[in-house]
Amino acid sequence: MAHFINELRIQNFGAIGDGFELNNGYIKFNQNTLLCGTQGTGKSTVAKLYSTFVWLEKALLRGDFKVKDLERGKTFVNKYLKFQNIDSYVKVDSYLHYKGECYDFKFEDEKLSAFEHSVPTYVRPQISYIAAERNLLSLLGKDAKQSKILPPSLLFMLGDYIDACENLKGDVELPVNNVKFKFDRLNKISKIFSDSFNIKVSEASSGLQSSIPLLVTLRYLYDKIINGIYEEKKSQDEIEKNEKRIKEVLEDNTLTAETRTMLIKMLSNNTSKRLVSIVEEPEQNLFPDSQEKLVYELLHLSGLGNNQLVMTSHSPYIINYLTLAIKAKQVYDVLKNEENKQKLSAIVPTQSMIDGNSLTIYELTLDGKIKLLEPYNNMPSDENMLNSIQEDTNRRYSEILDIRDDEEEE
Repeated sequence: MAHFINELRIQNFGAIGDGFELNNGYIKFNQNTLLCGTQGTGKSTVAKLYSTFVWLEKALLRGDFKVKDLERGKTFVNKYLKFQNIDSYVKVDSYLHYKGECYDFKFEDEKLSAFEHSVPTYVRPQISYIAAERNLLSLLGKDAKQSKILPPSLLFMLGDYIDACENLKGDVELPVNNVKFKFDRLNKISKIFSDSFNIKVSEASSGLQSSIPLLVTLRYLYDKIINGIYEEKKSQDEIEKNEKRIKEVLEDNTLTAETRTMLIKMLSNNTSKRLVSIVEEPEQNLFPDSQEKLVYELLHLSGLGNNQLVMTSHSPYIINYLTLAIKAKQVYDVLKNEENKQKLSAIVPTQSMIDGNSLTIYELTLDGKIKLLEPYNNMPSDENMLNSIQEDTNRRYSEILDIRDDEEEE
């Protein structure tokens, strides 16, 4: 299992108040991390901040800009937080501290500071933020990239989605009723089809319009990374900045030989080696069994190499399916009979089974706190808000029956 060391402390930012109650306030992002809770508690805020800091670390190492440029004035708030549409969440007493692999970022007193530290290796990530508003991308064409209405982060995802459609080498199987996706390059039209129909995506159900951009984009990015051909496009200006940065690294006597070698390798290599998928509400508009198939697909992608998955969710089913994936792994590892392994794989695909240690679940509450759902025997805890709501529904159902019975006895 890959080792992940990134941590993030958030206090007094948006809906988040005191923040995480353990580990001195630092959330640890695992290979698979789930953020759950009711609306307006800050799940997407945590996801967006994590995405922002992971990208800033990558951009600094890539030579896009210098620390002093990032620390200047309100650049962090007005440019990078604004990109994710969370710049208005900043308060006078907001505190953010991200501990990355090569940089620490601290936001305090409305100012950002960045600190470099040395690590033996750094694996460049390709970051894909799959927003909850992704349904819109199924309806918009290439011209929408010039839109002034869509937020920047959604436009960025639209670019990846369009690239994915235009470079598809075959049909894409979707986790809904044996439906497949295809892109008509000649007419620039996205379609879905099965044995009984063939329609435009714009005419499809909301669940399909939600899952198509997610799956098509992530599979495309993963395929390019795993084949070693994901190269990030750079303008001439960016190329010149990169060459200048390499020269500065070579001439910087304050750097250790280890750090200098790592930075040169990083700057000289234009390919991403791992995928960081940040997915808002994967369950969006999907029936439970389709949610299950989608979650297993996401777990499959995160389990390969150094890939990482962060999800936000309102769905109690998501935790249940994660529990199945962990239990299946525990059982699979002790099975000796091949036939039994095949039976188990029919319940949870082998490539989607995960080690319990690779999953961390956080619950965000309306009072601005973030709680760790402590696992039991490496399994997700049943004591969470989503399960409590289900239990409350069962309790009220029993109360309704009691009232009926009391009436009948009178």
